[in-house]
Amino acid sequence: MTYFENGSDNTMVPNVQKYFNQMSHTYISLNNSLLWRWQRGRESAAVDQLMGDVGGKKILDLGCGTGFYTRHFLAKGVGHVTAIDISSSMIEKLPKSKVTGLIGDAANIDLASTFSNIICAGLLEFVPDSKQVLVSARKLINEDGRMVCLLPPDNWAGKMYRAYHQRHKFEINLFRKADFSDICRQAKWSIKGHKFVSPYTDVYLLRPDSSV
Repeated sequence: MTYFENGSDNTMVPNVQKYFNQMSHTYISLNNSLLWRWQRGRESAAVDQLMGDVGGKKILDLGCGTGFYTRHFLAKGVGHVTAIDISSSMIEKLPKSKVTGLIGDAANIDLASTFSNIICAGLLEFVPDSKQVLVSARKLINEDGRMVCLLPPDNWAGKMYRAYHQRHKFEINLFRKADFSDICRQAKWSIKGHKFVSPYTDVYLLRPDSSV
């Protein structure tokens, strides 16, 4: 794994940063717990349907955490994954082979290359400006590329998810479909596919929109 910095941990809301630094030590084991494994398995199946074949491709994992989707796509035969997270503790847990780990702010990424595919799972609800993350990602995608986003809807389950994180002294964003569509349009993305994974995950396929 290549490991270098592309930003500072200080750019993140302090309570969110503190939470994920603490969670990094248990995140992988939580993903393997029965309930999380069940939900993540259903979500990743939806991601695979929307993302298509990733064999040999270069993928950007935005808000990678400890690398659930990095590992998922490595198992699918990707050529290389560039994985970005604001938490250095999360980055340290990434796989070592075919992975470039970056500490960075997803809203302000400066990379020399572009990618055929981007996965953005569990990030947009935690950032202060979700549109800016999509604007930044738009600069990093090939014109025929695909970006898949996973985010919590504004439903009863999403509100329970928000209440859970209020215990950690921060608020998360919830997304109505119409509002997310408008954010995408402003950031020059088009929604080309959608799957709802009950009870609390919307999975969207975005494609670059050069007509906006």
